[in-house]
Amino acid sequence: MDALVQLAEIRRRPPPADLALAGGLLVWALLEAAFVAGPGPDWARYLAAPAFAVPFVWRRRWPVAVLLVVVGALVVRAATTSGAESGAMPFPALLLGAFSVALYGRPAWLAIAAAPLPIAGFASAAALGFVDGDPTPVDVAILSFISLGAWTGGWVVRRRAAALARAEAAAPALARDAVAAERARMARELHDIVAHSVSIIAVQAGAAEALLDAGDREKARAHVQAVRHTAHEALVELRRLLGVLREEDPEYRPQPGLARLDELLEDARRAGLRVELEQDDLPERIPAGVDLAAYRIVQEGLTNARRHAGAVRAVVRVRHDGGRLELEVLNDPAAGRAGTESAGSGHGLAGMRERARLSGGTLEAGPLGDGGFRVHASLPTGEPAA
Repeated sequence: MDALVQLAEIRRRPPPADLALAGGLLVWALLEAAFVAGPGPDWARYLAAPAFAVPFVWRRRWPVAVLLVVVGALVVRAATTSGAESGAMPFPALLLGAFSVALYGRPAWLAIAAAPLPIAGFASAAALGFVDGDPTPVDVAILSFISLGAWTGGWVVRRRAAALARAEAAAPALARDAVAAERARMARELHDIVAHSVSIIAVQAGAAEALLDAGDREKARAHVQAVRHTAHEALVELRRLLGVLREEDPEYRPQPGLARLDELLEDARRAGLRVELEQDDLPERIPAGVDLAAYRIVQEGLTNARRHAGAVRAVVRVRHDGGRLELEVLNDPAAGRAGTESAGSGHGLAGMRERARLSGGTLEAGPLGDGGFRVHASLPTGEPAA
């Protein structure tokens, strides 16, 4: 792709490639003048050879002028000699001129207007007898096809190089947008971390307070230690996320997924929930976005259970069926009083639904007939069940 952009680049000074190209054409023309029979004296043929090659040194800056010089030299050569040319030159020069006009001609309408010049030059030379034999309409059609093919090739390269240049120019803005979107997503993660951790802290602190009132200091100490552990983990995670949000060039660490589900359930058990896990064999690879969404949905489901039902029994079911990951979080109804309420955004269920939707899945949540609550999510994994 870089080579294509460099080929289409218009430079003030001729690049080495153009010097080599013009040199190659000059050698070709001189060899034909020396060894291929043709009309006119040898000195005239040697004099015409540079006119078909040297102008291409400036083909990038003045492509139309270069093509006019080549066509003009052809017409003058045909008009000042009698007889047909046996060599191929200057027809390769005409094709290169057509390609160069389409690629470098500015503005675009000038490049389009110059497309018929090689055909006109050939027709003029043929009318003056410079072409061996009488050209038939088929000969003209073939040369026109080849000439317009060379022009079309230059035009295609021009358009493609322009598209690549636009994409390269837009790349920094797209990268900034991608970083901004990623940082916004990570900012939304803060809600999950805060809601999850504060809910555990509230439950444990409430339990510790009750045990202190009852005089059971040892059990209360265990709950206070759980509060300290949860707060420490939350602070570490928050520092990491906030540090990423402040960085100019952040380095992103892997986000949690179902592989860390056991840790999540253990945290919930320390907070008082009696959590049971029912999990089938999962695919070896789950898309990263789906894996994160599944983890956060289970996390939010358990947080809601602790917040609204207290220390009750909860069941987490994870299975893979027909290329979809099925998640279910159920909790028993609150025993006696409702669970400890904690302040929050109130966007837990909405956040879970949004995560499921962004992953291409669905989420249902609602109360059960016995007073419990059920959260069910179905997320596509792209792999059929074994």
